[in-house]
Amino acid sequence: MGDLSGKYGGLHGQTWLHEFYNDTNLQLFGPTSIMGRSVVIHKIQQNARWFCGSIGWGYSPAEARQVSAIASFHNPQGYAEGYVRMVNLKHPGRNNRNVTRRHNWSVYVNPVGVDAGVKFFQSRCVAAGYRWNPYLIHLAFPNDRDYYERECGPEVPLRCDVGDLSGRLGTIDVGDKRFVFVDRNLPLCTIMNRAMIIHTENAGVERFACANIEPDDDIIKWVIIRKAPKFSVPTFMMDMREVLGAPKWFLAADLQTVTFSSDQQCVTFVVHFMGPSAGRLELDFSRVLAGGILDHPTITIRGVYPDPDRPKKLPYRTCGGLEEETLLEEYKTNTLWDLIKGGDGDGDAAAGLAPALLLPALLLPLLHLLR
Repeated sequence: MGDLSGKYGGLHGQTWLHEFYNDTNLQLFGPTSIMGRSVVIHKIQQNARWFCGSIGWGYSPAEARQVSAIASFHNPQGYAEGYVRMVNLKHPGRNNRNVTRRHNWSVYVNPVGVDAGVKFFQSRCVAAGYRWNPYLIHLAFPNDRDYYERECGPEVPLRCDVGDLSGRLGTIDVGDKRFVFVDRNLPLCTIMNRAMIIHTENAGVERFACANIEPDDDIIKWVIIRKAPKFSVPTFMMDMREVLGAPKWFLAADLQTVTFSSDQQCVTFVVHFMGPSAGRLELDFSRVLAGGILDHPTITIRGVYPDPDRPKKLPYRTCGGLEEETLLEEYKTNTLWDLIKGGDGDGDAAAGLAPALLLPALLLPLLHLLR
C-alpha cells in the first residue's frame, strides 16, 4: 500500500516533478488511514532513507484547531510501560456539539464590539463593563460575595441585581438542550443595547462569550419559488442564509406551510425575517430572488471580514411573471423604429417605450429652429 515508487515510478534523474495520481488505497480516514504517518524518499545506493516528512491535516487556524491527548503508562507499580497519543481536529461552528455545564449568565451595562472575539479571557468582552444593577442592590457589603449569594436566589429574586440572571434563574448548559425562563425582574426597555455575558463553565467568573441585546423584529412573508429539480426548502434556506450572512434564528422557513402547485412547478411557503435587521433581510432576500448580486452580506459582525469567496447570487427565482431572458430577447429583436412606433411584427412588446423615445425625436427639430 505504501510503495508509491512501485505504483507510480521512481524519481531517478528528476530535479522537479508535478503530477496528480488517484490512489484509492491511500485512505485519509478509517483504520488504514495514512494520517500521522510519513513519506520517505530513498537514495539509489542501498535504498537508504534520504528525506522524510510527516502527513498531517491541511487546515488554517481559522478553520479548526488540533486537540491532542495522551495516555501515559509510567506507574512504576503498573503492568505496562509506554504511552498512547491521540490527536483529533475540532471544528468550530454548527458541527461543534461540545457540552459544558453550569454557566453563569448576566446582563452588563455596555454593548460589546470586536472584543467579543478576543482569544484571551482577560481581554474578552471587557467593553461590557460591569453587571447591570440599577436598583443599587448589595452596596452595603459590595465585597462580601457570600452575603450576596445568601440573599439572592430564585426564592427572593428582587434581592438580586437586575443583570444577575443566573442568580434568579439558575445556571445554563451550553451545547445541550434549550431552556425557557420567566423573569419577573427584567424589563426589556432597560436592558436594550446592553450586553449579555455567558461566563465560563462550572460557575466560573471569566467571560466566556458575549453578545449585544438588540430589538427583535419578526417579518412574515409568503414566497413562491420556481421548483427546480431536486429542490428542497431546507437547502434553499441554507443557501440563502449563506448569501445574506444570517444565522438560522434570523432567517427561517415554516415547513408546515409548504405547498406545491398543481403542475408541481412552484412551491409556496412562509419565511420569517427576525432580529434587528429583519427589514434589510427581507429587502435583500427579495433582491437575490430577483437575480440581483449581493456584494456584502446583510448581517455583518464587527471585526469580522466577509469571506471573499462567499456566493453573491443564487439560481433560485420567483414563480410567475415574465422571464428575464424572454424580456431581453424581445428587447434585442426590436429595431429603433419598432420602439418608436410602439410595436413590432409580433405585437406591442415595446409600446411602453414609445413616448420616451418620441419626445427627444420631436425636440431635435425644435432645437434646430431655435438656432
